[in-house]
Amino acid sequence: MSKYYLPFALHNHQPVGNFDHVFAEAVKDCYEPFLKVVSRHPFFRFSLHFSGPLWEWIEDYRPEIISLIGEMVSRGQVELMAGGFYEPLLPFIPEVDAVGQIRLMLAYLEDRFDVYPKGLWVAERVWDPLLPRITGQLGIKYTLLDDSHFLHAGLKTEEISDYYVTEKEGYPLAVFPISQHLRYLIPFHPPQETIEHFQKFFSAGQGQSLTYGDDGEKFGIWPGTRQWVYKEGWLEKFLKVLENNRHWLEVLPLGDYLERFPPRGRLYLPPASYEEMMEWALLPQAASRYATFVQRLKAQDKWEDLRPFVRGGTWDNFLIKYEETNLMHKKMLHVSRKVAEAYSPYETLPLPPAVRELWRGQCNCAYWHGLFGGLYLNHLREAVYEHLIAAEGHLPRQEITVEVVDFDCDGQKEWLFSSPALNAYIKPAYGGSIYELDLKGPKVNLSSVLMRRPEAYHEKIKRGAQKAGDKGEAKSIHEQFRVKESGLERFLIYDRYSRYSFLDHLFAPSTSLSDYYRCSYQERGDFVRGEYQLSRWEHKGPQAKIELRREGFVDGHLPLHIVKTFFLQSEPPIIEVIYQLNPSFSLPLSFAIELNLNLGAPDDPQRFIEVGGRKVAPAERRQMSEVKEFSLVDEKRGWQINCSSTTSFRLWLHPIETVHLSEAGAQRSYQGTCITMLKEVEFVQGEAMVWPLRLHIFH
Repeated sequence: MSKYYLPFALHNHQPVGNFDHVFAEAVKDCYEPFLKVVSRHPFFRFSLHFSGPLWEWIEDYRPEIISLIGEMVSRGQVELMAGGFYEPLLPFIPEVDAVGQIRLMLAYLEDRFDVYPKGLWVAERVWDPLLPRITGQLGIKYTLLDDSHFLHAGLKTEEISDYYVTEKEGYPLAVFPISQHLRYLIPFHPPQETIEHFQKFFSAGQGQSLTYGDDGEKFGIWPGTRQWVYKEGWLEKFLKVLENNRHWLEVLPLGDYLERFPPRGRLYLPPASYEEMMEWALLPQAASRYATFVQRLKAQDKWEDLRPFVRGGTWDNFLIKYEETNLMHKKMLHVSRKVAEAYSPYETLPLPPAVRELWRGQCNCAYWHGLFGGLYLNHLREAVYEHLIAAEGHLPRQEITVEVVDFDCDGQKEWLFSSPALNAYIKPAYGGSIYELDLKGPKVNLSSVLMRRPEAYHEKIKRGAQKAGDKGEAKSIHEQFRVKESGLERFLIYDRYSRYSFLDHLFAPSTSLSDYYRCSYQERGDFVRGEYQLSRWEHKGPQAKIELRREGFVDGHLPLHIVKTFFLQSEPPIIEVIYQLNPSFSLPLSFAIELNLNLGAPDDPQRFIEVGGRKVAPAERRQMSEVKEFSLVDEKRGWQINCSSTTSFRLWLHPIETVHLSEAGAQRSYQGTCITMLKEVEFVQGEAMVWPLRLHIFH
């Protein structure tokens, strides 16, 4: 019998900002037992990638895991792979950072294990044809990508095996195609099915190797896998089956295969990721149409033939699908430019603190959403901003600046106030709102609030999908749909606008808090998302001022002129806002000013809103009358904001809660608190209404 090969690679990762107990459980339930089991079977040789956040945590809390991996490396059972240290999407960060992050991982592995890796794990397999130019400069010889990348490059299914070589500007890089079929078989189906798949594949003369590469979390963290893989013995059975067939099927690291065998040929791969990611990147309506189209092709038995010509979006689509992702990404680029001006190139260790904090803020997980919570996980977004703000705080020059730039690349300019105490970024073109408010001391972006928006999988919730009581073999997360809470359909409420602060509403006095919370009221004005003109601004010493104007309308035809003036002060940190409304009509209306701020954990008693001596939890829905001041308090992170007015107002509070997917199923999550101050106003033609507000920040 001919000899065939299974190049095997495993990728283990936990994101920056994940909870300590999640790291601990992942190591205990997944990474450690996998390593201990396979270490007893030295014939099973494989490539292994750990991300930087995971290496750092293990060094601090479970150093014996480092020793175990070191032993396996020394005896040639494990080949370590490099990657961007803090698991960035390499094509979506500046090249100087991409090179620096890979160099940091190479230096770490060389220092700890005395190896210089020849392979690179590409985070989320998000590929760009420019990457070989980066890797070639660093001595990287190979990577692995999904078979979908190769299909979209024009190969037939039977041609996708072994490995190919691509290049950019003369820098070659070997690329192994990951078999999607193997990703779905291992570890979710009985081991014999994997052997049968190999026998069928190789008997058809489709090459001499088939590559497996996927997340190590499938071996103990995904739902049901710990029971299936370890307690029911899937892994031991899998290794036994491989051992019994090793006379014709050899498991080996990718680097070993590269040294022993030539490539199938040269190939140029288009920008892509794995098939599921490209579907997740689509907008909801497009995702539904895409899924319907794929189902139709499969029903007509045309899928395999036409699959190379069917693809979803690309990762870039997340920058459109979620404006919060775009703002976080542009904040990262903004900070990267500042850090590069101060420290580039980053070729010496130890790294300046600003550089390491920036790179931590580039961890990819909070920048997108698919099957896992990602962007929807409040603590992951919080961590990204924490590290980006910390990077700013470590810069050698700490001064007060004002910039007028197109921050978010939408063709409109934003006004950025930065100081040692706070950042306030204002978007004249979107309601004259503050879309980022950073407190530098506690390193928190209070404006990181996710709007409620439709997702393609919401249709399954509306149809009443229930948690299945599966028995027997585990299922891939891609093959199941669960809900963690009954009645989730009640929370499928969708916002009409991004959840920024100092958004200006006009509606009927009869509008209720319930109507407002559910976005079922009628907006009488055109100011919430309307474009304000930046009429003038000035910056003197520790203070800055910006005046915004809009000539808008009520009910589509009644002119209303609003002047909104922000006064910003660095020390002590104060934001004052003065509204002046000049109506050309007489009409009773409610005028409301909306703030959306993120207090982090809604069930933490150290985080609350205080009104008249009463503490209100961030996730409560409340309305109060005759309020002149209130406070937002975070005792854990050490900040407080006192908001006051010279005149009384009604106060509406309600949580912003989204329904999203996680590995454990669909769930509801707190994303921020909507704080709305409103007055019932008897507008009189020609009579101005003036309303001053003051936010005093303590930290």
